[in-house]
Amino acid sequence: MNTPTIIVLVGITGDLAKRKLLPALDSLKEKGMLPEHFKLVGVTRRDDPELFNMDLDNAADYLRLKDHLQSIEKEWGTVAQRLFYLSVAPKVSLPIIKHLGDSGISSIEHTKLLLEKPFGLDDIDQYFSEEQVYRVDHYLAKESVRALSGRSIEESALERIEVSASEQIGIEGRADFYEQTGALRDFIQSHLLEVAAAMVSPNNRLQALQQFYIPTDKPITEYVHRGQYIGYREAVGHPDSAVETKVSVTLYSHDSFLKNVSIVLKTGKALDHKSTDISVFYNDGAFEIISLDDMYHVYETVFADAIAGKKEFFISKAEVIETHRIIGSIQQAWKANSEDLAFYEQGSTL
Repeated sequence: MNTPTIIVLVGITGDLAKRKLLPALDSLKEKGMLPEHFKLVGVTRRDDPELFNMDLDNAADYLRLKDHLQSIEKEWGTVAQRLFYLSVAPKVSLPIIKHLGDSGISSIEHTKLLLEKPFGLDDIDQYFSEEQVYRVDHYLAKESVRALSGRSIEESALERIEVSASEQIGIEGRADFYEQTGALRDFIQSHLLEVAAAMVSPNNRLQALQQFYIPTDKPITEYVHRGQYIGYREAVGHPDSAVETKVSVTLYSHDSFLKNVSIVLKTGKALDHKSTDISVFYNDGAFEIISLDDMYHVYETVFADAIAGKKEFFISKAEVIETHRIIGSIQQAWKANSEDLAFYEQGSTL
């Protein structure tokens, strides 16, 4: 944590930065948990004298940024690690990554790239090595999720595992994002699959993901259900939108110990309450609930881990490939037929 560090926050005036990222950095500073040589460079398109103003589509501006970072190091008299946090819409990220590569910034030693969900299969490794890439899933920064590594489950006694995330809010001004993403990618792929993997194989999430599958013995609608809250179409200004705001997926595992155990992932917006938890049901009728509602300090943990180079709780490219495999069959089925989309009242249960 004493390594000289420059964090370049692209999208510093955005919602995530204001609500989560900047408060997390302020808290780390107050706790004395930032390196002695530390600098935050906020990148914005706006004309703001306190920030680094640049056109993210202009290659020349990346050379200006490169010179600016070198001037900070020159002032310190030492080289620094650079963490580029892209707090921007997914469709904006890839062009930025390309410019960082073409400008030579990505090839400078000790450069890291932090990405927010949803994670695609874009070929970013021609600009950044996998070692440099830190894919952020803030659920993996929760203490409750990390504590799963200290648990032991008697698989032969299990009946099913449910991982659920219920939200009271709707899309709340995120129409463009949600129309591109939907609940399947926003929560099932990016959060709940990783939590389920951590639950059944806390020390090897990838191995668990590789074993997950949706049975093909019946129509996919037997294992996957989707819904949309009434009022969503008006909120996004799309009267024919088939984007799901609620979804349930039932998985199984090829792992012999989990052969007959169903793994249910459920999430929804505009519901009757907010909660995130894991429910474990046993064959003898017993059950337990593990709350995952702790959201405190998660982005502090994200930054601290990235600065220290701890990658265990960031998502690897191999994990992304597996989550795309799992949800790919669902997306294909939905493209072919939208008649299974059910509508529900706001304030309904998950």
